[in-house]
Amino acid sequence: MLLFASCTKEYIVETFEVNVYDIDHYSVILKNQKAITESIQPPYLKTGDTVAICATSNAVSRQEMENGINILKSWGLTVIEADNLYFVDGRYPGTVAERKNALGKLFSNPTIKAIIAARGGYGCDQLIPLDMQAFQKSPKWLVGYSDLTVLHSVINNLGIQSIHGPMANNFTNEVSVSNLKKALFGDYHTVGIPTNEYCIPGTAEGRLVGGNLTTFYALAGTIADLNVKESILFIEEVGEPNYNVDRMLTNLKMSGKLDAVKGIIVGYFSNPVQGIDKPIHEIILEKVKGLGIPVMYGVPAGHEMPNMPLYFGRKVKLQVGATTSSVTF
Repeated sequence: MLLFASCTKEYIVETFEVNVYDIDHYSVILKNQKAITESIQPPYLKTGDTVAICATSNAVSRQEMENGINILKSWGLTVIEADNLYFVDGRYPGTVAERKNALGKLFSNPTIKAIIAARGGYGCDQLIPLDMQAFQKSPKWLVGYSDLTVLHSVINNLGIQSIHGPMANNFTNEVSVSNLKKALFGDYHTVGIPTNEYCIPGTAEGRLVGGNLTTFYALAGTIADLNVKESILFIEEVGEPNYNVDRMLTNLKMSGKLDAVKGIIVGYFSNPVQGIDKPIHEIILEKVKGLGIPVMYGVPAGHEMPNMPLYFGRKVKLQVGATTSSVTF
């Protein structure tokens, strides 16, 4: 609690208490933000459908794409390559204009039923703002993780579902790939783990949103800022110093976002740099243990294998029990 005083010259005229964890008092963005209730599901794939490979982040080679494209074709799908797929402009697959134009063509093509990212890295936020009118008229599955968190945020904020999952350059793990196929074809229903000491028991329902912690942390206050109100929040990370994870989670707490969610799912926190800091699990639990919501800790999703797909933007049920924990789509 903090005490605030309103003063006229040297006289105190009013004193009142404000709960600093009341989001209506300290987060203007959340105060004026409404929970998203719409959940538009793109059509599931069927044999003969057309999918596309987009290139929004780091550049890729034909050799890096060969395996992923062949696997998609083996599913009975026709594969379209984005115009800029093999462009190189420094670290990027083309200039900002080239990447935006190529992605826009995929968005507006009604025959394309899913868009799968070539790879992550960095670059998606350079493409914002995007014209999403064609995508809204013809929703299709967007698949990816890491830097693709930016596009998940934009799409999920429109009330449209997407898939956090493997990208074309890492179709290398059989469990990841087979489950992505199930997700795209509509035969994917739950992800479960044995309950561990870092889980917090409980049950909650809400739209599943989130992604890479650094990436959606960087969207804060922008037009692509992720709406987490009344959601189940998924977080994962790779290669960050532990103190930086603390900084980002503190930001989510201070902004009111952690107080606005109904449950949390923690994926891989890969290759952390601990230094003199506390371990990652201690840092995370310090931020979430007092929220009074269930936490499913250790879901196999993110920057390791297997990378299990998750339906973002969909209302899910989170159950953290004494022996098993699950998220049901």
